[in-house]
Amino acid sequence: MKFYRLFAVKALFMVCAFNLIVLGQDTTSSNIAPQTQEPDTSIFIPLSQFTYAGLRRYTIDGSLPFRKTHIKPAETAVVGGIFAATVVALHINQANAWWKGQRRSFHFVEDWQSALQVDKCGHAFGSYMMSYGTSEALMTSGFSWDDATLYGSIIGLCYQTYVESEDGFATDWGFSPSDWYADAMGAIFFLAQHHVPFLQNITPKWQFAPSEWTGKPVINRPRTFIDDYNSSTFWYSFNVYNVLPDDAKKYWLPWLNVAVGYGGDAIDAITDPGQPPDQLGKRRYIVGLDLNLVTLLPDGPPFWNWFRQSLNYIKMPMPSIEFSNSGTKFYMFYPFRINLGGFKF
Repeated sequence: MKFYRLFAVKALFMVCAFNLIVLGQDTTSSNIAPQTQEPDTSIFIPLSQFTYAGLRRYTIDGSLPFRKTHIKPAETAVVGGIFAATVVALHINQANAWWKGQRRSFHFVEDWQSALQVDKCGHAFGSYMMSYGTSEALMTSGFSWDDATLYGSIIGLCYQTYVESEDGFATDWGFSPSDWYADAMGAIFFLAQHHVPFLQNITPKWQFAPSEWTGKPVINRPRTFIDDYNSSTFWYSFNVYNVLPDDAKKYWLPWLNVAVGYGGDAIDAITDPGQPPDQLGKRRYIVGLDLNLVTLLPDGPPFWNWFRQSLNYIKMPMPSIEFSNSGTKFYMFYPFRINLGGFKF
């Protein structure tokens, strides 16, 4: 019963926090269709300005965001329900994976050495994506682009802080300052991209391929796949086409990016606090090509366009070169090896 009472209090706190944000805005509803041929630019952000890295950006329902927040009750109810269900599902998943068993007083445990710092990349990416998803939900609810980005970043970091705080009460874990710093970096970078457009040419991406699919060693399989750092690689993809001088753009494909990645092999993502890192582990540094799916995939219905935009945060297999203490390897479709006639590439 103690668990359920604690969870009820947390759920109530999150609902109240969400309501406070909503009530603090201008709740004047608008029936003006946001996707007309000539949208009222005094109310909506014009198409020419609602962009990411020079390309048109999309909301979940295909509408243009407001210049000033106008809460849409029906959309807010639907989005709020989905958001609450998502948070509950994430809580249950992590509670079953990490927080079962005895609780203790809040404490700190610095785990900088854990998982060869691959988990820090995961924290930054997770915070960034939580900020992105929340901001998209808020825009659908009627929040302005500026407000949705700001509150999305705050809520994204708050959620990650809540997860770290739960670790702080767990017997086998603790609040890790370096994990939280990585969380903050992810949310801050998402917010910074909104105010510094050049940063939109750098897109964080995640690539996941189970270790057994790529022939890599598996050590102590984590309880949840999002903590399987042996199977994850985290990337930053650079939009080369955008930064080239105009007279050089004709020599580069607009959908082809260059990405740098980091990962680890044979690392133990569940190392007990205070224990030395797995000495069998190796760091992976990768440089490779990447696809800009927003440019490459065709336009379609509003939700497809938004899905394509969101899918661009997933790294697809592409030609890459990996550097590690095992040597330098070329991959045709990283992280998968192709064996033809005894040659692996």
